[in-house]
Amino acid sequence: MVEAERDERGDDLRLVQDVQLDPSGQRLAYVVASPGLEHGEPTARSQIWIAPDEGEPYAATQGEWADVQPRWSPDGATLAFRSDRAKRGEMQLYLLRPGWREPELPHQFPAGVCDFAWSPDGATIAVVATDARPERAEGSDHVLYEDEPRYDRLWLLDASSGDARLLTEEPLNIWEFAWAPDGRALAAIASARPQRWSWYGARLVRIDTADGRITTLHTPESQLARPAWSPDGRGVAVVASTWSDPGMTGGDLLLVPVDGGQARNLTPGAARSYLSLHWQPDSQSLLASALERGQAAICEVGVHGGSETLWRGEHAFASHAISVDREGRRVAAALSGLTEPPEAWAGELDGGISWRQVSGHNAVLAGQFTAEVEEVSWAASDGRESRGLLLRPQGRAGERLPLVTMIHGGPTAASGYSYPAGGVAGWIPGLLERGAAIFLPNPRGSTGWGLEYAEANHRDMGGGDLDDILAGIDSLAQRGQADPERLGVCGWSYGGYLTAWAITQTTRFRAAIAGACISNWFSFHGTSDIPAFDEVFYRADPYALDGPYAARSPVFFADRVGTPTLFLHGERDTCCNVGQPMEMFRALRDRGVETQCVIYPREGHPVRERAHRQDMLERGLAWFTRHLGL
Repeated sequence: MVEAERDERGDDLRLVQDVQLDPSGQRLAYVVASPGLEHGEPTARSQIWIAPDEGEPYAATQGEWADVQPRWSPDGATLAFRSDRAKRGEMQLYLLRPGWREPELPHQFPAGVCDFAWSPDGATIAVVATDARPERAEGSDHVLYEDEPRYDRLWLLDASSGDARLLTEEPLNIWEFAWAPDGRALAAIASARPQRWSWYGARLVRIDTADGRITTLHTPESQLARPAWSPDGRGVAVVASTWSDPGMTGGDLLLVPVDGGQARNLTPGAARSYLSLHWQPDSQSLLASALERGQAAICEVGVHGGSETLWRGEHAFASHAISVDREGRRVAAALSGLTEPPEAWAGELDGGISWRQVSGHNAVLAGQFTAEVEEVSWAASDGRESRGLLLRPQGRAGERLPLVTMIHGGPTAASGYSYPAGGVAGWIPGLLERGAAIFLPNPRGSTGWGLEYAEANHRDMGGGDLDDILAGIDSLAQRGQADPERLGVCGWSYGGYLTAWAITQTTRFRAAIAGACISNWFSFHGTSDIPAFDEVFYRADPYALDGPYAARSPVFFADRVGTPTLFLHGERDTCCNVGQPMEMFRALRDRGVETQCVIYPREGHPVRERAHRQDMLERGLAWFTRHLGL
């Protein structure tokens, strides 16, 4: 295994991601990325690495740019990937062939490439590329808000000549897609508009490669992800659920017949959330990565019913995905644990899955911090059972410790066994060192316990889910595992919303940190790039004063707050506009509550620049240390 090398900027962690087996299952390609950006960088620096069947992994690409999404050709001879090496922030498709020292740019797309996939015969690459920016008169730089749509369209690229043909000319935005096994069509999740809010109404379509003819296969009541066309050509499998953000997965597995008919749920009532789908060669079953009871899992699901967990462990998948060879006998993934940094792993199906670690990019971090991890469960006031994780410093299991509750985002996400690489989770090692315990609850609305649990907070955001969290804290205090007089709470995105909402509903917290929060559902709906999210989850008029938009907005209950609260937010956050923390901050300050609002320039929904991440780390730890007496 390759040994970890210390970054010249002093940051040891490497994000190992997107592990891809070649079709034969002999080699792996994967991405090794920096966890942070330099000042003003548009993308994180990353390289493609290859791990041969024998020998040490080696860097297949090098440079001070982003190389991502490695994908093998069907014959395993060529590696395609996306890179912004020509223009930072604009991804193009590159091909790396055997014996080449530098990759080839087969075609220049005007505004870059979002996604791609090889055709089954390897002659063509389907490419999703964004429309070019509209032309402006010299000196004009105005923006027409939502009135100059730029679609992500499908193109067909000849892998040999580099010639490209536009396939989807009509207004149709492509979010995800998969090739038919005969190469004559693609299945795509598509919407009528290109804005992120349009994804909530996306449908599954068939697109013929000869003439671009579009046929709707399935119009769901919820959202779809991860299409996978069966080898026999008869059906397309998709993951389905009601999700809070584009790009999320975690739900039931549907099989949509290509020749017409109703979609069939292959996993009704399953107590797990399926993440990515991979057909076995006989078309009789699929291998799927999943989140099962908070743990990473790989399952086999039959098309005629029945499923089996082949492996489950206290780990997390990077990007929820696995890779499978053409025979369906070998798998690969980037796996991490709460105290184990991410690495590339390969596994053999032998009744279960036998894993071996392939990379060692983070060997220097192994064992740098430890924690006692306990799975906990409790009942909310309505009797519904919830689960989560409790982390304590080593050797402190019998003590009543200060407790910091970290609420995950989404809400259709989960707190599990991911390595705490940044964001709110980045505070975990420092808080443990200072003697605090960490509570990672998975209230109703979380993935990993089946569709019914994941959708149990619909029409009730800030209701039952907050009750679950508060009941979990009470349970830990009653067991003598938490000091009820020294409680802190924090979260990011929807976790930031629940943090801001929690301090209006209880005075038990001595400190709170709300990151990328929502404080006013009315202004969120008017300024977010996903206003369909709140409409889907609340199922209410976003302009009515007597509905949940007012009743569940923290800013209207600021007079109840006494908790010292720190707000952290990205200046360019298009999901939760920067006005959200400003509103709540001003309301608290006007009422004499200790508060601080930190806005990070150039940042979007996640904070990515290295200096900003360091400031978040130090500022958050200092806030909890001071207010909880750590």
